[in-house]
Amino acid sequence: MTITTPIRLGDELSLPVDLVTEAIAILGRRGKGKTNTAGVIVEEFVKLGVPVCVVDTVGVWWGLRSNSAGDGPGLPVVVFGGSHADVPLEEGAGRVIAEVIVDRRISAIIDTSLLSKAAARRFLTAFVTELYHRNRQPMHVVFDEADELAPQNPRAEGAPLLGAMEDFVRRGRARGLGCTLVTQRPAVLNKDVLTQIEVLIAHGLTGPRDVAAIDEWVRLHADTDQAAKVKKTLASLPTGRAWVWSPSWLEILELVNVRARDTFDSSATPKVGQVDRLIPQARSTIDLAELGAAIATTIEKAAAENPAALRAEISRLRAQLTAKTTTNPVEVRVEVPVPTLTAEDRERLDQVHALLERTHTLLTSTADDVAHAFAELKHIQTTPTQPETPAIRTPSMTATPRPAEASSAPKAAGASTGAVGKAERAILAALATHGTKSSTQIALLTGYSSKGGGFANALGKLRSAGRIAGSKDALEITPVGVDALGAYDPLPTGSQLVDYWLSRLGKAERAILNTLVDAWPASLSNEEISELTGYTASGGGFANALGRLRTLELITGPRTANTAAAELGAAGRR
Repeated sequence: MTITTPIRLGDELSLPVDLVTEAIAILGRRGKGKTNTAGVIVEEFVKLGVPVCVVDTVGVWWGLRSNSAGDGPGLPVVVFGGSHADVPLEEGAGRVIAEVIVDRRISAIIDTSLLSKAAARRFLTAFVTELYHRNRQPMHVVFDEADELAPQNPRAEGAPLLGAMEDFVRRGRARGLGCTLVTQRPAVLNKDVLTQIEVLIAHGLTGPRDVAAIDEWVRLHADTDQAAKVKKTLASLPTGRAWVWSPSWLEILELVNVRARDTFDSSATPKVGQVDRLIPQARSTIDLAELGAAIATTIEKAAAENPAALRAEISRLRAQLTAKTTTNPVEVRVEVPVPTLTAEDRERLDQVHALLERTHTLLTSTADDVAHAFAELKHIQTTPTQPETPAIRTPSMTATPRPAEASSAPKAAGASTGAVGKAERAILAALATHGTKSSTQIALLTGYSSKGGGFANALGKLRSAGRIAGSKDALEITPVGVDALGAYDPLPTGSQLVDYWLSRLGKAERAILNTLVDAWPASLSNEEISELTGYTASGGGFANALGRLRTLELITGPRTANTAAAELGAAGRR
């Protein structure tokens, strides 16, 4: 059924329900009514049955559960985290909670106010990324204090969250996602995010830098006469009155008195002399038992679909066994549940297998691989020869340590001796985690370029020390390598591997790689990528971004059929 009921902001203005999938910005200094306006939008959407999620970094949105007087129920929203939580918030649960919200189509408040800033960033990066990748039906997300999530000048640790926010705001509409960005400091909100909005709601602003912050948006969306009209009045707007401006989409510029919220204003500033602050005595009812069951099911499903943890455990057990000196082999069996594959699953696996074969053929035929092989050969020729070390087959279900006599056999000069460098350790960790891999796959998993001299030297040193064995197309970690590696932190896998690479790339490269990961295993032409990312296909920046992604081997194929690397594409589809 199509919903046509308008969104009522006030007596003077109602907006179409399609607002749910648009990008909105609510700007204004403290106390001018930003949160009330955002609350009105939330109320309108929830009443129409549209799921809404509020990302609350301050802990002031829990009042949505009660009516304005606090003596009756409000909206049926689940509060995750904060002092009024229905469900506590753990920093590692971002992906799981996003899955539950999307799959169950529930409205929620994500209150990160009790988490540290670093923990909140990690949680929200996973949460926003999963919402973006998983959702396909209309949903709206309110980001309060949006400048904290998408700052103009982020520190290195904030880059992954900024990248997730850019993807969400720029391309979320195609996935049914709309958003409202609320901030009292538009001057420090990332301009690449702010310029993507279609509806600007401006309450009172006085700071010159904050008023000037909308200039870039005006340049892209509106004309200077409208801008002058708005700027002239911003400093004098009373609380609750705002400009609603949508020159491109709705073609409107209206000065509106925003209606008061129907729900409890839990963000109200305490008054001087106020002894007892009103606390709502009634809240809307939430079926927490059903919600808890849904969360438990999602966690179990996520664990079953994450083989990385299992591989890490197998590697840990293998390392323990290799370290023993007993002459009696010990067999360790790890029972792995085998999921039932549907016909659709088998078809998808066949497609993946075919794609991998084509990718393998293409890579092995390139001059880059030939040059890489010569680099390895040159390094090997400069080191003493040594007996080949038996390799561990990964991921086999049994592991047999070498007899004690074998460990006392003479070793070639340098074998298994010396410190393990950073690149060498990353390569060993990748092989211990993922099993047999080609040099190109190892480079992608470890964050190095397979064509770089440092990576080639690391491979040569590991081979000379007997820590890896096999050809460049099928490298394996040996027992000597397992012993040298010791305890280690597994490298990023799955969606975390995608996020890892995105955090290291520039803006254009992130946009292109995200688009190809979303399309995987399908290929896209340069023109198709250009249309989806908003970059000009003939531009130098676009060509340079594609070139760097190919150099890093994150994408493959000619300009008519660009494809994300299989490891990244498969991770993005989970």
